[in-house]
Amino acid sequence: MSAVEGYCLINGHWSDVIPVRDRGFAYGHGVFETIRLYGGRLIMADLHLARLSQGVEQLAISFDPVKLQSYLDQLLSRTPENGVVKVTCTAGEGARGYRTDPESRPNYILQWMPLPDYPLSWAKEGVSAMVCEQRLAHAPRLAGIKHLNRLEQVLGCMEWQDRFQEGLMRDMQGHIIEGTMTNLFGFHDGTWLTPWLKNCGVAGVMRQHLMDKLMPSLGQPVCEAELTLDSLADMEELFLCNSVAGIWPIRELAGVGQWQPGKATVALSRALSKDFACFGA
Repeated sequence: MSAVEGYCLINGHWSDVIPVRDRGFAYGHGVFETIRLYGGRLIMADLHLARLSQGVEQLAISFDPVKLQSYLDQLLSRTPENGVVKVTCTAGEGARGYRTDPESRPNYILQWMPLPDYPLSWAKEGVSAMVCEQRLAHAPRLAGIKHLNRLEQVLGCMEWQDRFQEGLMRDMQGHIIEGTMTNLFGFHDGTWLTPWLKNCGVAGVMRQHLMDKLMPSLGQPVCEAELTLDSLADMEELFLCNSVAGIWPIRELAGVGQWQPGKATVALSRALSKDFACFGA
């Protein structure tokens, strides 16, 4: 068994072969989570599994959390202690056509991958970002969850070149929603602002951890708001975040402005590193 095959588990079997009739493969009918693994521990696993559970419920996929946990334990018994674990739950196999089979059982696909080689300078000094032309469609029933259809993000990523590390995405009305793989926060007049995700976008696990725990613990108010490019230009600080990379200050947003990592962002980064050493600041 190859290393790649050895670190891919499908329904408890070591394999990297997905059935061609799988509805996740055919229609994107499924959800996934990308979880940081550090020292053998899945970082923020409770938040990831809660979002996955919400996602399968919204997509009417049967789900057995006990079975998933047993598969996770099986995977982690073999993998290195550090890296990234991707958990995918699809609606299982079905006949041709969009209608679901009430008797179908979900497929659980678990993978271990090495951690992306992000330079430390991105967390310390910040990143350059651009604004994508590709827009996000409104789909309130899908908003927040991390479903398998990521074509908008794929097309967005095609737009930016190597000098940029991320691209911001807007909805059809021009509101800033998120990065292609990150959530966004801006600091203005003593308050953190982050885009509303009521119609589209992914409610990131790191976003939730910052809003529910770290920002309140530091006395930093936070609220959701409708943000535009003009409002971003007025921000005193900006950063991107996700559950693998942690926090990346934005030092440049092409055509909008330039910033330095500010006191509020630095304080958050330090607090995050105290919670989880893998995000050392």
